[in-house]
Amino acid sequence: MKKILIVNLTRFGDLLQTSPTIAGLKAQHPDAAITVVVDRNFADVARGLPGVDRVWPLDLNELGRTMIGGTGADLRRAYHWAEEQIGALRAEGFDLAVNYSSSKMSAVLLKMIGAPDTRGWTMAANGYRMIAHRWSQLFAASALTRRQAPFNLVDYYKRAAGVQGGPERLFYRVAPEARARAAAILADAGVTDETPVVALQLGASRAVRVWPVESFVALGRELEARIGARLLLCGGGGDRPLADLVAPGLGAAAIDVCGRTSVEELGALLERSCILVTSDTGPMHMAVAVGTPVVSLFFGPALPFDTGPYGRDHLCLHAEVPCAPCDHHITCLQPFCRETLAPGAVAEAVIARRAGDWAALAMASDRWPEIRWYRTGFDAEGLFDVTRIGLRPPTWRETLRRAVRAVWKATLDGTRPERPRTTLPREAAVLRNLVPLARAATVEAAAVETIARERGEIERLTAAARALEERDFELFRFGAIHEPAALILQMFRFEKENVGGEDVVAIATATRILHEALEVQIALLIDLLDPPPTRPDTAERGDDDHAHLA
Repeated sequence: MKKILIVNLTRFGDLLQTSPTIAGLKAQHPDAAITVVVDRNFADVARGLPGVDRVWPLDLNELGRTMIGGTGADLRRAYHWAEEQIGALRAEGFDLAVNYSSSKMSAVLLKMIGAPDTRGWTMAANGYRMIAHRWSQLFAASALTRRQAPFNLVDYYKRAAGVQGGPERLFYRVAPEARARAAAILADAGVTDETPVVALQLGASRAVRVWPVESFVALGRELEARIGARLLLCGGGGDRPLADLVAPGLGAAAIDVCGRTSVEELGALLERSCILVTSDTGPMHMAVAVGTPVVSLFFGPALPFDTGPYGRDHLCLHAEVPCAPCDHHITCLQPFCRETLAPGAVAEAVIARRAGDWAALAMASDRWPEIRWYRTGFDAEGLFDVTRIGLRPPTWRETLRRAVRAVWKATLDGTRPERPRTTLPREAAVLRNLVPLARAATVEAAAVETIARERGEIERLTAAARALEERDFELFRFGAIHEPAALILQMFRFEKENVGGEDVVAIATATRILHEALEVQIALLIDLLDPPPTRPDTAERGDDDHAHLA
């Protein structure tokens, strides 16, 4: 490969999470030039990612404003802008293009760029959405069934680009002038080399992701009293109202830089901090990228399994509430999960993590049973994982997630499935009801293939295809009703959607193969959740009741 294109038109944190993929591609293709297409607002972030040879900013806000203008001249100007950008990108002659943006606009862009190897979101020749890689398809399916979230976003990025293993951390270059500015800010605040600086990221992209002001104040006061910490208040311009409420509560201990630094300066300030306390935010990923330990708070729609801090030995505190995580499209009217993460628990986490005292963290986790404590790391295949801290057994959903993860590692990477330590016989019983439905659908798929190979009458082929559609509808309805089958069947749906081409026989064969693979995946998941009683590794089930299956 000589030219590689990465398209990520999303947010600050998502760009930082692209950095291991870029580093991995550079290691595999050292002579290739890597271009990153980003929203203009985040071009400076992209320029700080090692391995990027060219940043290609797109002013999408201006394009939107131009099109909304509505006059003929406005629409012509928008058209010519798009034509110019697409033409220039197409002329680059990229060998590989990977799209990490799931928008329809980005899918059209990738199709029109026309790289011979295009992965991620693009379009088929008939104009329908296409997700052109199985790891990208699994990411899309996981986004719709997040309670099973088997992998971290970064690992989806890496695998879709063909990076196996690769760096086990994020990357960001802090410029010397940004370090100088950060040092000046801290010196002006009276911070010395011996002063512990704990950074607090106050805001988040959505209100439901914001920890309460009073919790930040209580945490800051306790950290000042116990370890003499200074509290660095971080955030963007939109977080200023939060800082105006938190800073007075902390008094002289606060160093308020909220909305007053560039991205580069934020990176430098986080680099100097001993810990960052944050919800699931872009600055969380920035702290990881500059090597600062993170105590991350997960509540609302956030989960440590899929968007946790990508590196070793970070700490994730997850609110243990029955409704977690929220659906991204739901506005919670009573987000009590935020109060579940008590300031006292977070203070213990910060102090013990700063000291590297994992034994103290384990004891603390047992004192706060309404919180799940996790330590970040990687498994034998280099995939991000989290390890529970403390003695409490896993919930049934955590056990299900482990089993689902093993199924997809076996399916996509060919690894030997690792059996969960607990069993879920009731969930396995639910999945056994799926087996005959999947078998019947496979039979129908085989019938379609036979008729197609025989070049049978179009009426027979149409009738067989409709019968298969009805069987598939039964499968999809089962997945919508029964959580244990949700991710497998959502992935199956996406895989079927992406079977294309003009050769009817090839389409029929690919469809039959997908149905056979689905049967194998269901059987494997059942075996992982409820192995035969003769197996020596059969263990007791998890700690939760199963009223959800009633």
